[in-house]
Amino acid sequence: ATSDDNLGRRHDDRRRDDTTTDTVTVDLARMSAEPPSIVVYTSRHARASIEDVHLETLVLLARRAHVVERCTSARSSPSGALPCVEINGDVDGDGAFDGIAPVGEKEACYRATTGFAARCVDIDGDASADEKCAISMLNAMCAGNLSVASEYFTFVDDEGYGVAKKEDVIGGGAPWPMNRWMAYAKSRDVSRAMRANGIDAERACAKAVEAYSCLNNKLINSMAKHGEDNYWLCGDKPRSCDAAAFAQLNYHARSPACETLRTEMKRFPKVVKYINDVSERLVALEEKYRGQSGEAPPTVDASAWGDRYDAHHAERRRGWKPRAKKKEMSEKDKDMRRKAWCSVGLALGSVFSYLILGGVVQLDFGEDEDEDDQVDE
Repeated sequence: ATSDDNLGRRHDDRRRDDTTTDTVTVDLARMSAEPPSIVVYTSRHARASIEDVHLETLVLLARRAHVVERCTSARSSPSGALPCVEINGDVDGDGAFDGIAPVGEKEACYRATTGFAARCVDIDGDASADEKCAISMLNAMCAGNLSVASEYFTFVDDEGYGVAKKEDVIGGGAPWPMNRWMAYAKSRDVSRAMRANGIDAERACAKAVEAYSCLNNKLINSMAKHGEDNYWLCGDKPRSCDAAAFAQLNYHARSPACETLRTEMKRFPKVVKYINDVSERLVALEEKYRGQSGEAPPTVDASAWGDRYDAHHAERRRGWKPRAKKKEMSEKDKDMRRKAWCSVGLALGSVFSYLILGGVVQLDFGEDEDEDDQVDE
């Protein structure tokens, strides 16, 4: 009887253990099935940056419900930079980068997009080996060719920088005069980087044309294979390269600083069609996954753009204008400038000597007070 009781108790214990294990498994499955809470933080500025558009497009193409928070400045962002994404309370950069805030919009966008792909959904996960190779190539081209062209004609080119500063494209939405200072600082840093890498206006424009041609050929093949209603750059599904390419191309087509690039883009009609089609698809995705019925942006009309740059007719071109070289000073001019600076230095020295020796300005080092204290003692 005792052995039977022990067997029964062991059987009951094992049954209770199995029940407990099953309950935990069910709870974990229910928790994993819950959709993550996604919050995307971007700038409140009227003209969204390329990085903001890149992140918002990627989340929409992933078809995940999310909320967009518009921040007045990068300091109001959870990561200290814009853009960023928060998934179930975990902000990109907090865990993987030891809490160090990103430096610049490019790094912030890289952290946000890679973090979203790792912790939420990777829209390139089901791609074939050949498609992944093409996706990597297109992403590299967007980060290289198109990004270089965007930065050059926004921050370095005289005409583009002037228009961008006037339209407050690069001021970050800050009040005057901070917007002017931010634009100048950004232009200075980008100009130094361009000079260090040997990028001038003609080379930046050639990089953009090379990218337009490659994208146009990819779109022609994709349209022929999947139709004009269900095409993307790498097949019939949106990939990460679509988000990167659309962010850059949309900026080139709509930014007032990129008039030069539009004259080149005009020769590639499939690229223009791609911009309009993706813009319409994103409006539909916003209504479904963001709960907002946004208005479609104006249709890009290439017929209103200027003519292509012609190197043999510089006076008629509407493209880039190279920065004028500074006139080299002759030895006589250098000698005159040297004498002028010496004269200014002597004048300042004379004024300073007169103020000190004439008693107009007296220097008190506190020695008299020390002597008085010694006499009192």
